[in-house]
Amino acid sequence: MIVITGASGFIASVLLAYLNEQNRTDIILVDNFDLPHKFQNIAWKRYEKMIRRNEIRNFLSNHTSQVEAIIHLGAKAGYIHDSWDALKDDYTKEFRWYWNFCIENQKSFIYASTGAVYGSGAFGFKDDLATSLRLTPQHPYAQIKLETDNWCLSQESQPPFWAGLRISNVYGPNEYHKGENASIIHKAYNEILLGGKKKLFASARPDFEDGSMVRDYIYVKDVAKVISFLLFHTNISGIYNVGSGVGTTYKEAINQVFTMLEITPQYEFVEIREELKNTFPYYTKLDISKLQEAGYQEDFFSIEKGIKEYIVRYLKRGEFY
Repeated sequence: MIVITGASGFIASVLLAYLNEQNRTDIILVDNFDLPHKFQNIAWKRYEKMIRRNEIRNFLSNHTSQVEAIIHLGAKAGYIHDSWDALKDDYTKEFRWYWNFCIENQKSFIYASTGAVYGSGAFGFKDDLATSLRLTPQHPYAQIKLETDNWCLSQESQPPFWAGLRISNVYGPNEYHKGENASIIHKAYNEILLGGKKKLFASARPDFEDGSMVRDYIYVKDVAKVISFLLFHTNISGIYNVGSGVGTTYKEAINQVFTMLEITPQYEFVEIREELKNTFPYYTKLDISKLQEAGYQEDFFSIEKGIKEYIVRYLKRGEFY
């Protein structure tokens, strides 16, 4: 039995679909299930049971022997929140309960961190301990995730297998509910359809032209494949970067959206929002050598192939994966 938290969310629902394709249906979905529009993410998928967050501890206590692994993807992800202290407290308590459960009962544990921990990239993008201890991201969300990563690395007692996933700029089907926290690809598609152009933050640095900020984009189906690989095909615990390992500028990515919509690229550059000015990264390209050395040799979707499938197969049809 595999337990997935945040089950009606973006990555978790795609992981559920992928596991179904691998003939795994012995899956417990954990979430609050309080947003009706997110139910489309899990509609028609196969699983064993839905459990609300406040009921999962009791469920796990009563079904411990059946549990194989916990994949903890539940968190209020994103860059815009009102109370970071409350978010940190809630996330930390829940996280450590799952961690300790997996130690006590010898279960595998995988959780979502974020590539945002690398901040401006001043210390590079390598997922090793030395780099982790040097990182100083300014944004509260990245700070919470980095503190969690470093806490895990410092623990003498650990689950038999665990992996923290520093996921970078993920996009793809089932992110439709995310609003401001949706990928730039999803937002570009909607903006271009409505107004024929895309707004982007203007560069405040002389070494970057407008629209030349670099990101490591990863298609959500690749994230699901990586999680499945780590769960079933390796026993090497630790922090893993989960990106494509390829840097793509904003314009290069969004020009693909314009191309798929057969619209001539047109941009409007606006000043970076005040709350993001001190934390906005200009260059991100993750080092994925540890993942590859652990045995993951699958090809990643290129930005061209990923955006094409996303738009043609999902966005234009209004479909979910």
